[in-house]
Amino acid sequence: MSANKNNLKRQMKSTISAGGKQPKLTGEKGKESGWLLKEVAELRRAAQGCEFNKKRLRYLSDTQKVKQSSQGVLYWMSRDQRIQDNWALIYSQQLALAEKLPLHICFCLVPKFLDATYRQYAFMLKGLQEVVKECKSLDIEFHLLSGEPVHNLPAFVKSWNIGAVVTDFNPLRISLQWIDTVKKHLPSDIPFIQVDAHNVVPCWEASTKLEYGARTIRGKITKHLQEFLTDMPLVDTHPYCASRAAKIIDWEEVLSSLEVDHNVCEVEWAQPGTTGGMFMLESFIDQRLHIFATHRNNPNSDAVSHLSPWIHAGGCLSTPGSRSIRPEGGRGRGQFEIAESMTS
Repeated sequence: MSANKNNLKRQMKSTISAGGKQPKLTGEKGKESGWLLKEVAELRRAAQGCEFNKKRLRYLSDTQKVKQSSQGVLYWMSRDQRIQDNWALIYSQQLALAEKLPLHICFCLVPKFLDATYRQYAFMLKGLQEVVKECKSLDIEFHLLSGEPVHNLPAFVKSWNIGAVVTDFNPLRISLQWIDTVKKHLPSDIPFIQVDAHNVVPCWEASTKLEYGARTIRGKITKHLQEFLTDMPLVDTHPYCASRAAKIIDWEEVLSSLEVDHNVCEVEWAQPGTTGGMFMLESFIDQRLHIFATHRNNPNSDAVSHLSPWIHAGGCLSTPGSRSIRPEGGRGRGQFEIAESMTS
């Protein structure tokens, strides 16, 4: 106990001796801008052929075999709004490849969710625009469905003759209700599969009961890291194309249709989408990581990651494999927070 007090006193003295001034931020020399994206892309390519750990998924339906004579596999994107480093989409593509079927992604947009404002919605939708652009380059059809999932998703599955539905995992109450209602309305001969694409160790593998403290769950997670902290393969160009194209999305119309408070404007410092999140992570590694441990609680020091918007919106979770970095810290600059369950 006395040793901890002495360490705390030394930290306080070092802060006081610095005159309360913010430490000088110096990035790593010899690294050009964009090095993180390039390194991660190499890791993904190197992980091609990596076997998917079936413990990452669970069947929500009694049926487990893809419907015969179907015309596609659908990934219902919800919490994890990105193409790469997304275990739910990785599995969806592997399933579609095994069945020699086209791959579809759909996103259900509710026009209003709790107290979410235009700021949160605009950040999310502009990130989805990047998702759509990447889908086009990979021959994956992206569909934006407007309204509650139960009103749109089952009808979409029937209309496009989908043979299997894969979705990601969100433990929040409203998302669980959406999953439950969609499950009841999907055809009984279609498998409904959930993949935990948000946690390194799948939630249902880490613990089977409600956990109340970090002390009790920390060890349960740590013992699984060797099995689940693995490289993530690339989501590549899909060789099987759909017989018809998805409807073109009018993003301006989508933004204007939102039933939210438009007085809360967008912020300039947070660039929406995975690319923006990766650049913010890169700047954290280069400029702020070396002072994070000692200055993260100092409001006068820019020492935190500022990754909260992307982590909440699912646009940038972590880099793959053993080099993964998911820094803890503040919520970024100002009162900027994305509601994790704002959409389905």
